[in-house]
Amino acid sequence: MGSLTRRGMLAAAGVALASGPARAADPIRLGASLSLTGRFSDSAKYTQEGYLLWVEHVTQAGGIDGRPVTLTVYDDESNPDTGRVLAQRLIDRDSVIALLGPYSSPITDAEAVVVERAQIPMLGTIASDSSIWARRKFRWSFQAFPSSDYDHEGFLKIVAQKGEGLKKIAIVFEQAPFSIASKDWAVATLKSSGLEVTTYGYAPGSQDFRSIIEQIASFGAEVVSMGGYYEPSIALTRQMIERGFNPTAYNFIQAADGVTHDALGAQTEGIFGRSAWEASNDNPANKAFVAAYQARFKRIPAYHSAAAYSAGQALEAAIRAKGAESAAIRDYLATTEIPTLLGGFKVNERGQQTGYRYLSTQWQGGKSLIVGNGSANAIEWPKPKWS
Repeated sequence: MGSLTRRGMLAAAGVALASGPARAADPIRLGASLSLTGRFSDSAKYTQEGYLLWVEHVTQAGGIDGRPVTLTVYDDESNPDTGRVLAQRLIDRDSVIALLGPYSSPITDAEAVVVERAQIPMLGTIASDSSIWARRKFRWSFQAFPSSDYDHEGFLKIVAQKGEGLKKIAIVFEQAPFSIASKDWAVATLKSSGLEVTTYGYAPGSQDFRSIIEQIASFGAEVVSMGGYYEPSIALTRQMIERGFNPTAYNFIQAADGVTHDALGAQTEGIFGRSAWEASNDNPANKAFVAAYQARFKRIPAYHSAAAYSAGQALEAAIRAKGAESAAIRDYLATTEIPTLLGGFKVNERGQQTGYRYLSTQWQGGKSLIVGNGSANAIEWPKPKWS
């Protein structure tokens, strides 16, 4: 089991927030573990900021029904075992009535065991792996993110639209349930496309993709779609650039993150990704969120930030409707469609999200733009060659 370090235990002190006046009624206690350190930390910090902004907005509104809200966050160090320990700590020691989810599907999966036993509701904020809910029956754990089964969907639609004459596509996947499910969906979908497809798996956390790149090049893939986490995706991209391998089109599912441009600079041009949300969405609520986020954190929010804020909105709606009692919150989340920044939160009988689907994105001129599926933005095709 991963050790719970002093740093991880004390992380809550730096990010716990309370809303409402000090003389208010007993607080509504919520909790979360997040990967503030470790391999998921780059993206998880956007999730943390989304939670914090939601709590600040609850504060400005005077709490929920006059009660202050506290959110206690611990650092799970990107470790599912540590996340499991922290979820139990939040329930037993911090007396939370609900959990906002951690970053990543594996940690959500580990914490789901705890909340089911304790009968405390949890929103799987960044849990795209639908197999968490498909392989066993949950009552208290809810997916609050689009399913990873469809990670490659938007890109494959763009390939079908723009890729006349292409013959071969490579799918790279992490040997983890969420990535395997999306690879399987893509392979099944491509059967009727006329494209020859080959898949390449890698161990979680891998950083050396040179062998896989040589296999992709030998296969003659003209299109590549990567279905793993952020850090391996950046490593794969950098090594493709070093190798001088230039596919006609390239997609990695987490490319929409702002940290992608920080890592790759001008080499991001033309790279496709998928996103649950984008800052460029043109509606009043979205514009207000983006403006508030930029004012508070001095950077553009990623979809992780919007997903976290939306999970807070869903939980807030349940508490306002049914009160701060765990079973009532659970029943409301299970049966009610709730408007959020991402769209309409809605789950099926197993707790899997059915209200959200992914947007397709592409980096153009230093910005991550929504493309395809009726978007007014033109698709840049083929991808500019890496220099």
